[in-house]
Amino acid sequence: MNTYDAAAARVRRVTVTSPYDGQRIDNFLLRELGATQGTVPRTLIYRILRTGEVRINSQRAKPTTRVRTGDEIRIPPIKIQAAPSSTLEIPESWLSRVPEMIVYEDESLLVIDKPAGLAVHGGSGIAFGLIELLRTATQQGEELELAHRLDRETSGLILLAKTRTALHALQTQLRPEGQAEKRYDLIVHGRWPAALQRVEAPLEKWQGDGAAHRVQVTASGKSAVTHFSCRAQAPQTSLMQAQLHTGRTHQIRVHAAHVGHPIVGDEKYGQRALDKALGLPERPPLMLHAAQLTLHHPRTNQAMRFSAPPPASWRAVLTAAGFSSAGLRALFSPQA
Repeated sequence: MNTYDAAAARVRRVTVTSPYDGQRIDNFLLRELGATQGTVPRTLIYRILRTGEVRINSQRAKPTTRVRTGDEIRIPPIKIQAAPSSTLEIPESWLSRVPEMIVYEDESLLVIDKPAGLAVHGGSGIAFGLIELLRTATQQGEELELAHRLDRETSGLILLAKTRTALHALQTQLRPEGQAEKRYDLIVHGRWPAALQRVEAPLEKWQGDGAAHRVQVTASGKSAVTHFSCRAQAPQTSLMQAQLHTGRTHQIRVHAAHVGHPIVGDEKYGQRALDKALGLPERPPLMLHAAQLTLHHPRTNQAMRFSAPPPASWRAVLTAAGFSSAGLRALFSPQA
């Protein structure tokens, strides 16, 4: 186990330079501490943020706070002693799957079709995630970074940057006011009303960080907007497409449940009884897939569009739910 000795080091003050403008403070600290002290658990980053030991221009910061060029970051004294067996070992069974996950790759970015069940990064009892897997498989090391995130149980398209310049450009596009667009396929319970195309309900996290946290609709939450469109319907379920206009944690899942149409297989916000009624031998996985991604190349500014069909396992759920062959074609055929 790693140990932390605060008395053995000194407070550091780091000034943010332009390549890191707009980066979240938790990711800034992971990079900054990792570059000088080796692997730093994300849980430690959240702890020193939560206790106020990290300051931006003498002010406390949340993990989601974004740093700006010229900001002075106070970093508390931390000393990490790595365990003798700290080398990360990733099973060959996962390494061999990487080539089939790659949708697109060039000198600036990597587009991956992430399988459901793979976290984007290790921590909190998870030995490794997508970023550790790809850093090992591609031999990119710490230069390869996530441009955004997907829930562990959500499958589909995710962007990674190979350079700091590309990361900054991609993150700028992925902000709510940016030009990138993300669209998701999902299967929900019930027949979605044709008139319900926009869900606007503020969201707030509670129960703290980590696996146990949840998100709820509350008037004191942050603004969140999701557009929904129906692609096909079965007697008791609907095949939907969702487009995010804000990027809150679990946004699509919570908004769908909030309007009475929880996502099939959602163990956190769904309904087990409704999933059981589909007649499958076991509860289905989360039926949420990042299907389309539109952006401009971070170096050339060329418009780019990527798409990926949902996992093949969705076919069994669609069939059990009573979708027609037309519904299956709508989901698995190339999308306009």
